[in-house]
Amino acid sequence: MEKYDVVVVGGGIAGSVAAKFSAQKGFSTLLLEKCQTPRNKTCSGIQFPYMGRLIGEKIPREVLCENELSRVEMVLPSGKTVRGRMKMLNFWRSTFDSWLNTVAVRGGAHFCDDCRLVDVEVEKAGIGLQVQQGDRKRSISTRYLVAADGYDSSVRRNLRPQDFAGKASGATLNYYIAGDAKMDPNALYMFYDRDFSPLMFAWVYQKDGQWVVGTGADAHLLDYAQRFLGHVRAKYSLRGKILREEVFTSPMDTTVFLGNGHILMTGDAAGLVDLYRGLGMDNAALSARLAVKAIIRSSRTGKPPIESYRRLTGRIWRKMERNAKRQATRYATNETLERSLSLPRLARDGVFMLAAAQANRVLPPERIIMLPL
Repeated sequence: MEKYDVVVVGGGIAGSVAAKFSAQKGFSTLLLEKCQTPRNKTCSGIQFPYMGRLIGEKIPREVLCENELSRVEMVLPSGKTVRGRMKMLNFWRSTFDSWLNTVAVRGGAHFCDDCRLVDVEVEKAGIGLQVQQGDRKRSISTRYLVAADGYDSSVRRNLRPQDFAGKASGATLNYYIAGDAKMDPNALYMFYDRDFSPLMFAWVYQKDGQWVVGTGADAHLLDYAQRFLGHVRAKYSLRGKILREEVFTSPMDTTVFLGNGHILMTGDAAGLVDLYRGLGMDNAALSARLAVKAIIRSSRTGKPPIESYRRLTGRIWRKMERNAKRQATRYATNETLERSLSLPRLARDGVFMLAAAQANRVLPPERIIMLPL
C-alpha cells in the first residue's frame, strides 16, 4: 500500500494550491485528478490580480488570454449603463489549471491525472483510499485528505450522500461565439436584469477572439440563455457562429460543509461559492491555503485539523452568509435590483473597492479582501 502524509483529490485551483503548500511544508503529498490533463472546466475564468498572491506564484503572461480585461460595464434593469475601470485576469481554465499542476509538482508534490477516486474509508491508522488509474487499481493510505474535487465531489458524496439527494441548486450556460460585435474586447459586460438571470448578473466578454455570452438560473435555464443571447445580438450587433455551448449544473446542496476529523473540504466541494460576488476561485485558493495551515497545526498538536480549519475559514463563510441575505433582497424584483445599483451606492462601493485593492497589495495573503465587496 502506498503511504502519504497528505492526499489531495482534484487538480483544479484549490487542489493544486493545497498540494503545493503541503509539499513545500515537508509533507509527502499526492495530488489526484480524475481527468487526463490538460482538461477543460466549465468556468468563466475571470479573477482579480490578487489571485497570484493567494496561490503564491507570479502568474505568467502566457497562461492568460491575449485580450486583457480592464473595464466594466454594468447594465441596469432600466437600461442605464454604468462604466468603470477594473483590472482582471482572463484565462482558460484548461491552460491555467495545467500550469498550476506544474506549480504543485515543482513544489514537491506527486501528481497523477486520469486517476479516479473510487472509495474512502476512515480507519484508526489513517484514511484508506481506493483509486482507479486506467486498468490499474491503487490502494493508498494517508494521514490527511483534502477534498478539492468540485461540486460533484466524490469525497463529499462518500461522507454526506444526503447532500446529493435533491434537485440541482442551479445551473449556468455559456455560449462561445466567433464573430463581430459592437463591444469592447477589453471589457466585462454585466447585465443585472431578472429577465436574463434570476440568480445573479448575466455576462458578456471576450476570450481570444471568442465572445462568451452566459447566464445562470435555478429553473428554465435555456429560456433565460436564449432570451439573453437574442438581446445581446440585437443590441450589440453580435454576429457569428456558436462554436460550442457549455452547461454547468450543480448536483449538490450548496450548504457549506468543511469536512470532519482529518478530512478537509475546500473550494466548490465545500460549497464556498459566493453568488453575490459571482466568484469562487479566490475562495478556493484561500481555503486551500488555510487547509494546509490547519494540517500543520494538527501535525504539531496531534489534534484533528477540522476545528482549526473551521476557525480559519470563518471569515469566508460568514461573509458568504451575509452576502446570501443581500443577494435574496437584491434580486427580489427588478425594482430592488435597480435601487441596489443606484449611482450613490455604486460610487460608495467604488471608493471601497479602490481602498480594498490598495490594501490587498500589502495585506498577508490570508487576510486579502475578496472583491467585489
